[in-house]
This record gives sequence, C-alpha cells and structure tokens, in this order.
Amino acid sequence: MKTSRILLIVNALLLIVIWAYTGVKYAGLPDIIPTHFDFQGNVDGESGKGTIWALPCIATFVFFIFWNAPRNPDSPFVNVPKNFRNKESLGLFMFSLQIPVMILFLDIIVESIRVAEGKQTELSDAIFFILGLLFAVLGVGMVMAIREGNKEKSDN
Repeated sequence: MKTSRILLIVNALLLIVIWAYTGVKYAGLPDIIPTHFDFQGNVDGESGKGTIWALPCIATFVFFIFWNAPRNPDSPFVNVPKNFRNKESLGLFMFSLQIPVMILFLDIIVESIRVAEGKQTELSDAIFFILGLLFAVLGVGMVMAIREGNKEKSDN
C-alpha cells in the first residue's frame, strides 16, 4: 500500500474520532461552553453548546480540501513547486501536512470540552507542539521540493 494512501486513511480515522468524540460528549456539556481562547489558553469567549459542532464541520471541510488537492496536481489553486505536481508526490505532501492539522482540530475539541466540563481551566501547551509539527512537515516538504528541483536542473 502506498504511503500516501496510509496517510489518507490515518487522516480519515482522525476525522471519525473528531466526530465521534464530539457526539459522545455533546449531551453532557453545559449550555454555555468556551469557544475562544487567548494566546495564554484562557477562555475569552463563550457560546451555546451547539457551537461545538462548528469545529468538526470545519475539520471535515479541511479534510476534503486536502483530499481533493492531489486529484488535479496542475490546478492553479495548488501552490506547490513544479516537481511536486504529480499525484504521488502531491498526495504524500498534502496528507503528511494534513495529519498535524487534524490532530490540532482534535486537540482543540478535546481541550475545549474538558474546559467546559471543568476538568481543566485553560488550553494546554500541546497546541504549540502540534503547530511545531505542522511547521516541521512544511519545512521537510520545502527541503524535498528544493532538492528535487535542483536535481532536475542538474539533469538537464
């Protein structure tokens, strides 16, 4: 099985976990839940508990954007180097990039629900580690693209 296909399956499983966790926890949430946090992780915005469904919906939208991008590598909406414009390379890059994004959504949902339940008072620093992972994947992708581009130039 190709690596990009495995990554796609992992991303789909993360999306299912996001929806399932939200669904399981929804009934026990208070009527008002935290919906916005400042940079220190403190709650600075609240809304009705129905707004918890916004994050799984956004995660689903993001999932389908990442899933659809490798289908047309020559699309002008896909801003990647020329040497990444094939289905396998683009799929590997996009699905690798999607994993920290989906983990970020999952973490925000889990921690928001835990704050709403009173099990923690603020968001943890895990978000910064997940963002670091996201930037690491971006960096590796950029290095790979540059190396591949230099290799193509030297071959010509």
